[in-house]
Amino acid sequence: MSAIKAVTSIVYDNPLPMLRSRHGYWPNLVDMPDGSLACSFVLAEAFESVDGTTRLTKSFDGGKTWELQPVVYDKTGRQPPTSDSLKLSVLKNGRILLYGYEFDRPDPELPVGNAVTGGLLDDDVIILESFDGGRTFTDFRKIPCTQGRHIEASAPLYELSDGSLASPITAFDAWDGSQCGPRCGRLLRSYDGTVFSDEVICMSFPGDVIGCYEQRVAQTGSGALINIGWNENLVTGERLNNHYTISVDNGETFSEPRDTGVRGQASSVTAIGGERIIAVHAVRRDTDRPGIYGYVADSSGGGWKKESEPVLLWEPSLPIVKDTKMAEIFSFLKFGQPNVSVLKNGRLVMTHWAAENGQGLIYATELELS
Repeated sequence: MSAIKAVTSIVYDNPLPMLRSRHGYWPNLVDMPDGSLACSFVLAEAFESVDGTTRLTKSFDGGKTWELQPVVYDKTGRQPPTSDSLKLSVLKNGRILLYGYEFDRPDPELPVGNAVTGGLLDDDVIILESFDGGRTFTDFRKIPCTQGRHIEASAPLYELSDGSLASPITAFDAWDGSQCGPRCGRLLRSYDGTVFSDEVICMSFPGDVIGCYEQRVAQTGSGALINIGWNENLVTGERLNNHYTISVDNGETFSEPRDTGVRGQASSVTAIGGERIIAVHAVRRDTDRPGIYGYVADSSGGGWKKESEPVLLWEPSLPIVKDTKMAEIFSFLKFGQPNVSVLKNGRLVMTHWAAENGQGLIYATELELS
């Protein structure tokens, strides 16, 4: 098997950069009930600007052209101001969700991340719902989490085979650098779409020093849940390969972390039939050729058997340079959050963001498997 980059297109690019600064980050692509494609992404003046908020863009021609939609998350008059990052999910009953997290921004002079301590501002996990095909959404609702108000909720809510909703989360450090809870991944889950619990630990390493950022979950044909994460030692700075965990009891328990063999950062996994999965990794460091790499693997029996070596699916046009004004773990954050969507017509489309020539762009790459 090899994954071939067939067509790469731009989902969002600032149409008037000479007039105003607008950047796109953190995308998620879904099929909509009306037959269109929709991509949620953060539109912002700058990477951590106070005005960063989730917008939707839609395509009615299979992804050839895209139209930015009107604002769906109206925060007029909100105090304190917030910046958010939400992902789209379309449920089998047609209900549409926007789920993710938003940071309180009472001081407009502070970025989201503290470059000295590595900590972040206070944030909340929130959800909005649409019952009219995504034209309008309900007001936001907060989802309480065990580890308080420093939570990364960067994955969408997945609808599992039993109808429950699930998404992996983890804790950030507070602004002053203090640890807000165990360095582990938790599976946030709801069986009724209203009440959520995050009691299940879905990724944890011995020693409580290894982070579990940018986790993503997939459910295979057998019902197994596979969770993948970005793992680094947050005390020593040691970079690890991406690890995965697996649950064979419907998400009640997860295995110990297992090595994927790929030293990437933001990564994701998508089920493509049976026990086969496609994994994509944003590899920004420890390589002479940064980019997004992908491959198909067989997860039978809890394994991670690659069908081929990772294939380069996308690479930046310019060298990746460290940003010394960001926390060390995020200092090479110039592209990321790759995710493969399986569309209704069987197409595999990977979306990701990248900062290219001073612009934050949203890319879509159609993949073929052979």
